[in-house]
Amino acid sequence: MARLTIIRGGSADTSGRTGRAQRKDADTGRLVRLVPGRFVDADEWRRATPGERHIARIKAVHDGIAERLVVSHASAAALHGLPWRGEFPDVVEVIDPLRSTSQSLTHVRKRPGKGRELRTQVMVANGRRLTDLVTTAVDVAISHDLRLAVPALDVALQRGVSDQALRDELERRTAAHGRHRAAVALDLAGPATGSPGESVARVALDEVGAPRPVLQRAFHDAAGFIGRVDFWFPEQGVVLEFDGRAKYGDPALRAAGRSAADVVADEKRREDRLRRHGDVRGFGRFGWPEANDAEALRAVLHAVGVPTDVRAFHHIR
Repeated sequence: MARLTIIRGGSADTSGRTGRAQRKDADTGRLVRLVPGRFVDADEWRRATPGERHIARIKAVHDGIAERLVVSHASAAALHGLPWRGEFPDVVEVIDPLRSTSQSLTHVRKRPGKGRELRTQVMVANGRRLTDLVTTAVDVAISHDLRLAVPALDVALQRGVSDQALRDELERRTAAHGRHRAAVALDLAGPATGSPGESVARVALDEVGAPRPVLQRAFHDAAGFIGRVDFWFPEQGVVLEFDGRAKYGDPALRAAGRSAADVVADEKRREDRLRRHGDVRGFGRFGWPEANDAEALRAVLHAVGVPTDVRAFHHIR
């Protein structure tokens, strides 16, 4: 992950601009003002990822906030490189060990930390403390909807965090608003997922009341390994694939020398082999349009023989 260079107001940047010129450049769009006296180059800002942009906000506020404040929640998620849907918040989220209530300022949101035992680690760049990966993942699960929380929990589990460690951390938050939703997110989360998109797709399946699928089930035939499928419903004998399109359109996800047409042809051959497999009685695909449309997703599932029902917590998002 790249780091955006923070330009301090009053000190010359690489082009020699200082003070008033920097403020003028911010007004005309050549610089982006993060906080008073802290800027980044606008072209670099546009090229940066949402995580890189948010980390720049953290760096910009660092020397203007008290040392006791611990970077947390969405801001800690950015620093840990957890997946995030869309842009991160435009405020830096911190925990204040002295506060028992939240406080929203222009550039910082303080969350209460009084009496809370925090597990933290040190940011290498500036010595500021942030919540560790377990704490951060649970904070995200408590504070955000399932479609954001489950991908973050999946990645934490993939990095070696244990399910029990996450559940123990959640158990310590007995009075936390959003605790039930976080428990649902933990039930849905698992390390066997291929991408954040598949994590969201798993939430969408649960929202429409599909049975809990087996993730990344491997299939073989007489010719050898066919592949791992996104979702396998063993009782129905149905394979369901989430088609996020990235594997077709993103060159970074293709083997060297392979074109998008090659990937499509390979996927068609793989699908044909799966359909011929003795255990497979149905095969279906869905993508972002269906993941965001419950009735369309139910139609896909019913067409391939996967039932749906109403989850008691289907409204928790």
